[in-house]
Amino acid sequence: MIKFFIKGFRVNALLTILSRITGFIRDIVLAFFLGAGIASDIFFISSKLPNLFRRITAEGAMTSSFLPIYSKLLHQDKSDNAQKFSAIICFFLIIFLSILVILFEIFMPFFIKIIAPGIINYKNFFDDIVMLSRFTIIFLPFISMTAFFGAMLNASGRFFYFAFTPIIFNLCIIVSCFYINDGLKIKALPLAIAMPISGFIQLCFIYYFVKKFNLITKVFYKISNLKQNNFNKFKNNTSDTLKRFFPAVLSGGVFQINILVDTILATIVGFGAVSFLYYSDRIIQLPLGIIGVSLGTVLLSSISHPKVVNDNKKISDQLIIAIKISLYFGIPSMVTLLFFSEFIISSLFERGSFDQASSKSVALALTMYSFGLPFVMIIKCFQSVFIATGEMKKILYISVLQLITNFILSIILMKYLLHGGIALATSISTILSFMIYLFYILKNKKLILLSVNSKNYISSKNVLFYFVKISLLSFIMIFVLYLFQTMTDYNSGIIYLSIFTSIGILFYTFITYITKQIPNELFSKLKL
Repeated sequence: MIKFFIKGFRVNALLTILSRITGFIRDIVLAFFLGAGIASDIFFISSKLPNLFRRITAEGAMTSSFLPIYSKLLHQDKSDNAQKFSAIICFFLIIFLSILVILFEIFMPFFIKIIAPGIINYKNFFDDIVMLSRFTIIFLPFISMTAFFGAMLNASGRFFYFAFTPIIFNLCIIVSCFYINDGLKIKALPLAIAMPISGFIQLCFIYYFVKKFNLITKVFYKISNLKQNNFNKFKNNTSDTLKRFFPAVLSGGVFQINILVDTILATIVGFGAVSFLYYSDRIIQLPLGIIGVSLGTVLLSSISHPKVVNDNKKISDQLIIAIKISLYFGIPSMVTLLFFSEFIISSLFERGSFDQASSKSVALALTMYSFGLPFVMIIKCFQSVFIATGEMKKILYISVLQLITNFILSIILMKYLLHGGIALATSISTILSFMIYLFYILKNKKLILLSVNSKNYISSKNVLFYFVKISLLSFIMIFVLYLFQTMTDYNSGIIYLSIFTSIGILFYTFITYITKQIPNELFSKLKL
């Protein structure tokens, strides 16, 4: 199963890299056409609701509650039970999403008042956000069903296809940017229309491959799946899913509300603050998405396997590998963003409507977000363990504590650092959550500090020493990058940033190779 985990991580990471590259191109184009001000704030706020509930209902709660049960049925036998069960869940998901979208369309002004209180007094801007939100919310059912089918593919070990879907979204948004012009009443209107179109295309894409690999056949569409006798047959499975689902909704909801709180407070700070946080978060999402999300996604699928889920030793072995990989990529990413934030932002975005003042504001938020980066990566792995073993309540309790801490710290720190204070509060509350997760992981013996796996990994007791060594090597890399800037004709721009980044990656890879600090599992063939 370690081979399954590592193979899945490699595929997810590679596709996430491609996704983030297209995402950067998307954000560069967005920054050029919209800048970081009122026009961009209108779009980013209007896209909050579909993204919020997508992560809560589908990619969050539904995936984490459905995938472990589905995986169990899929690997237990070769019958059609997995399809019959997934048909029941799909039916309820469609009904739930339909009701949710209808409610949003009717009561959209009310919801916008909640998520953007700082805009209420600006009637024109408020009406524009409401109008765009009625387009963007249509994205929700399409992307939610995409996530549902994607979970089926992940459970079967086919990670490529669902990991590819964000690239489709990015390409659709990029194309729509070229329809933006000053003649439009709302500059971001093409972007809002592009969101549901991209969702539909993603759903068609993922559905094709679910059908291709026979995860859905004629059995899935039988009306008999929705009859009482079939509900009774899968009563325990459905009950287990619901037991996981509602705590997952609450815990995932708390996490997303945490993000929403940042947006609400940013609208109070003033125009542009929402965009400053958005662009800085996009940079953070590059290493987080490639490593943290990829590790969490694959780890959940791997640990959910019947051969692993009840074996603490196997869970610990995989979790140790995940922590090492998180540290290997997370620490150098953190220190690079801390020391070169303004240079990175100006190189990526400073052109067109995005000026130097915007670069400084975004760089401040990026610096503050960076402190929590490696901790978020490891938390993603910890959460996968709790989800796979059905301990969703712990995630809920920790998430509520993180929400309260983040809100209190944001109120205090934004007085001194404005939007930067909001970002710093997020990092501090994340570090606190990491410490609590670690306590429970150790207490439940999901991470065994003195375990030895002679085949694949030496011992987890050296993780702390590994952290120290990787930190030292990361600072050596920073020193080399400073020398490079000093010795060259320093300037910002995509080409110079590409060279700068390549030198950093190559040097870090070289120095960790000669010091034997690269996690062996990333590149070696595993023997089970």
